[in-house]
Amino acid sequence: MSVRSARPKVNDLIFRLIGRSIHPELYTTCATVEVVQKDFSATLRICETGHIASIQHQKKSVCEILTSFQNPLPSQKRLLEKPVRGCRSESVQLDSGLYYQVSYQLEELDYTIFKNVHEEYLMDAERADLAYHFVSESRLTPGALSIIDFEANQSSLLIHAFHTFPDELAVVKTQSLFEF
Repeated sequence: MSVRSARPKVNDLIFRLIGRSIHPELYTTCATVEVVQKDFSATLRICETGHIASIQHQKKSVCEILTSFQNPLPSQKRLLEKPVRGCRSESVQLDSGLYYQVSYQLEELDYTIFKNVHEEYLMDAERADLAYHFVSESRLTPGALSIIDFEANQSSLLIHAFHTFPDELAVVKTQSLFEF
């Protein structure tokens, strides 16, 4: 019998940017942090599939989502939708003046390297802005781990996210920049 963690398969992952807010009942939130600046606010969430960054700026919302393509999310106002494969960089200029830039990559590792990377991330999680360690459903693999660190100032929000997928010995890394 095969036992899987809460994570989807990495081949099912998709990176989306949506020009609207997303209802919280569409995903399971495991950890959250609020970021408030003079000209914008953000809610950063770790969920089972990855993360959601909800940004409010000039009475408009935009959401960055790392999720499974099987997740039922709204199709309206999709600004970016790409499968998570290899290494990619994307950018979007929104009408509100918000400039968005993202780089993300999927790393598939051998067991020894994955184990070492996972141990390093466990130490990083202790001082991260937001982290969640999923319970392992197998004694043979560690629980999945998500870490989010951010830097915010009056005119920008920089988000670094790391998500491990122990069942597939994979790590997804993202770096997102929102400039206002």
